[in-house]
Amino acid sequence: MLQMYRFRGKVIVGISAVVLLCGGADTAVAREEVIREVPSTSSVQFHVDELVVLFPEEADPMSQVNSVSQLRDVFPGDWAYEALRTLVERYGCIAGYPNGTFQGNRALSRYEFAAGLNACLQQIERIFAENPGDLGHQDDVNTLQRLVQDFETELATLGTGVDNLEDRTASLEANQFSTTTKLQGEVIIAVTDVLAGDGTQVTFPSVFSPTGTITRESPEQNTVFANRVRLNFLTSFTGEDELKIGLASGNFPHPDRGDGGFQYGPNPLFGFFGGREFSPEGQQTFNDIASLPANNTVGLTSLSYEFSLGEKLRTVIMAAGGEHHDYIPTTFSLWDDDNGGTGSLSVFGQRSGIYNFESGAGLGFTYHLSDAISLSAGYIATYANEPSSARSTNPLAGGLFGGRYSALAQLTVKPSDTFSFGLTYNHSYHPARGPFSSTPIFLADQGTALSNSPIIPAQEVSVDSYGVGALWQVSPQFAINGWFAYSRVNSNPDSASIFQGGSFVDVEYEGSSADILTYGIALAFPDLGGEGNLGGLVIGASPYATRAEVPTPFQTGGNWFLGSDLGEDSTDLIPDNAIPWHIEGFYRYKLTDHIYLTPGVIWLTAPNQSARNPDVVIGTLRATFLF
Repeated sequence: MLQMYRFRGKVIVGISAVVLLCGGADTAVAREEVIREVPSTSSVQFHVDELVVLFPEEADPMSQVNSVSQLRDVFPGDWAYEALRTLVERYGCIAGYPNGTFQGNRALSRYEFAAGLNACLQQIERIFAENPGDLGHQDDVNTLQRLVQDFETELATLGTGVDNLEDRTASLEANQFSTTTKLQGEVIIAVTDVLAGDGTQVTFPSVFSPTGTITRESPEQNTVFANRVRLNFLTSFTGEDELKIGLASGNFPHPDRGDGGFQYGPNPLFGFFGGREFSPEGQQTFNDIASLPANNTVGLTSLSYEFSLGEKLRTVIMAAGGEHHDYIPTTFSLWDDDNGGTGSLSVFGQRSGIYNFESGAGLGFTYHLSDAISLSAGYIATYANEPSSARSTNPLAGGLFGGRYSALAQLTVKPSDTFSFGLTYNHSYHPARGPFSSTPIFLADQGTALSNSPIIPAQEVSVDSYGVGALWQVSPQFAINGWFAYSRVNSNPDSASIFQGGSFVDVEYEGSSADILTYGIALAFPDLGGEGNLGGLVIGASPYATRAEVPTPFQTGGNWFLGSDLGEDSTDLIPDNAIPWHIEGFYRYKLTDHIYLTPGVIWLTAPNQSARNPDVVIGTLRATFLF
């Protein structure tokens, strides 16, 4: 029989196992046959002018009514009541909507009328064939045949549409990439430049210079034409799981990476400790190419398998490129797209830095205590594939449990559809990178140089981080989210070889500690200037050190290099120490469903937490292609 639905404002003619659509009974199209033609598709549809014919996998239409009284919006006093009663009780060719209504006052197109007419005609022809002597039915057949002649074009169009659909589904099956895997792609092409803050010189103190100072230069930066490509192969074996294989390539890494990237904000403590020369602040999302070389080399950047254990537990096994936000509910940002090309310009604007300690292999899960509360936890080891022991001469090792790692837990609460918040704890371990410092806490992807290596000297450090984040969807056109994270860094006692009196001397030192803060607030304006557009404003501070205790005995007594003293706190050594503010504005314009254009500006004040460094302004025009 003919089943009609309403779908996205259009009337839909549904075909079930007993539906006849166009032509005689010998041309009936069964739902089972269509689904067999398209095994992995939940719904297949084609458009014929205003009419949409849908083969639903999950639709639950109202079954054929046996009495007009089953239609709850049809009453005996209605002018068409008797006509409906005859069609329902005499011929059984009228069905209602899934909610039990007939919706008799809704406008009817010629196509809809033709479809309904065809269904009733088939029913009457069947009855007449079974009862050839019934002259009452013959009169109805004669009337309907005249109507069929009037709607001959529409009925032919419906028949042609079904034939075309069968041809298209057969073609899709013959040419499909996979019955279980789909390809998801993103291409970013961007023009970006440092508009201010480069091509300058700054003077900082130095214990290695006879004059006690050192001049640091920010090189002149030129306009860059950058790109990044991501290809994700998403496979489901059960319909409830997902195997993700991610490939990527790019040509422009994050600031101050060894093989490229912008250079600005000289390290104000370079004259005391050496180390990183410029600030890693201001990384843009397309700079995220993992550890791939910045020469468009294609490589594996993520490999994970996500599945459910029961109705409440969702688990993610991360074999490569895993990060904590891969399994944590992304409820605290309106535009977190995994450092993609449809949200903020910067990685800092995507989410709190408390999630960005590690990238590697591990396990994560989210357990839904209720519809509003969930508990998440995970463990990630950065160098899980390196079995040798992590030490200063080989820091990029340690395997799954003996090297750099991060363990995170989060309680997420979403009391309503418009508000959510979460409490997060992260414990991480960072082994020695060299004789004087550990591996960078934030992988030098963001934060100041001192926040990445806050205790010097230190062979290894552990970090305990505490964070809170929240999102409030004030209206469909405005949302606000924010985050705050505090990290306590602790180091162990050890020894270092210090140059004093013309030779190197081994000096034992005590353990120490440091404090790091990061926070931000983001304002989102969905559909600003048109549907699918997005305006964004981000204000906050990239991770920076508020206290960095100098290990004893290097505070006093001339025990540091060349007999110098460092004092009690390394932050006191920074000239014009200041909060490194990150201010960002962008506007994502939707050209099509698959193409977005995003102009924006990132303004960094006091880069590397020194106001002596000039402010840096980065301008970007980003084009994103999705497929």
